[in-house]
Amino acid sequence: MPALPIDQEFDCERFRADVRATAAAIGAPIAHRLIDTVLETFRDNFAQSATLWKTTSQPGDQLSYRFFSRLKMDTVSRAIDAGLLDAAHPTLPIVDAWSGLYGGAPVQSGDFDAGRGMVKTWLYFGGLRPAEDILSVPALPAPVQARLKDFLALGLAHIRFAAVDWRHHSANVYFRGQGPLDTVQFARIHALSGSTPPAADVVEEVLAYMPEDYCVAITLDLHSGDIERVCFYALKVPKDALPRIPARIARFLEVAPSHDPEECNVIGWSFGRSGDYVKAERSYTGNMAEILSGWNCFFHGEEGRDHDLRALHQDTGSTTGVAR
Repeated sequence: MPALPIDQEFDCERFRADVRATAAAIGAPIAHRLIDTVLETFRDNFAQSATLWKTTSQPGDQLSYRFFSRLKMDTVSRAIDAGLLDAAHPTLPIVDAWSGLYGGAPVQSGDFDAGRGMVKTWLYFGGLRPAEDILSVPALPAPVQARLKDFLALGLAHIRFAAVDWRHHSANVYFRGQGPLDTVQFARIHALSGSTPPAADVVEEVLAYMPEDYCVAITLDLHSGDIERVCFYALKVPKDALPRIPARIARFLEVAPSHDPEECNVIGWSFGRSGDYVKAERSYTGNMAEILSGWNCFFHGEEGRDHDLRALHQDTGSTTGVAR
């Protein structure tokens, strides 16, 4: 793999200064010793992966950072060895099961809070995968597996990513849905969260930023199978084309530095029983746009039509409960 240009490389000392300044600017907590442990434990990952920032519009929420990995590595074992993750965590068998799918093809990435350390483990499954494969592994409790029928009834039949939240014992499952997303389909998906329907102008704005075949993440409690949140994502939104965003998100996008050749900003609209909020992610180093493009993600302003997905829907449309 060719080396990154020197100004795009991940530099630990520069990162320490950047995370300190960014956390202070948005009023987020920071734990320097934990950050040092993370940087030492995943030195290779940060050097070879794309690193990005994340926060939400919730006051005082964490400043998060993560790497999207170019390396095939057991990051969970590394986290356990470093004391960042409990070796007896009850969710470990689920991550092991997902990591073993497709001959061990899934790639693990890591997600951390500046003030709390290890938060999530991400898995990229290598492309479009049947939801049945992901949500029917024996390690998942029966109430979680039972949710499959609800997703298939909405035409959400293919998953590309999952992220396990170690603190909340939940998982974010990222579907690619065949669009274009309209108000009816938005309402059907939103209803899964059990939250109050958003105002019409909010829905219109979300729809305006979705690619034709859209990404929606659904957060599942890994014990009860309850759906906690749904979130719709717009990727690589230029600063001069941003939707309406809360002041904390605007401040974050203003102050969080990016050393990437292409600035990559992500906006997510998250809806749940506990309240709605906006997420934002921002590239830092390692060429986030290149990795997302390699993972067949669709960027703002692109057509965003997944022809493989459409072919699969034609083949399986009679069993998904959707005629779109």
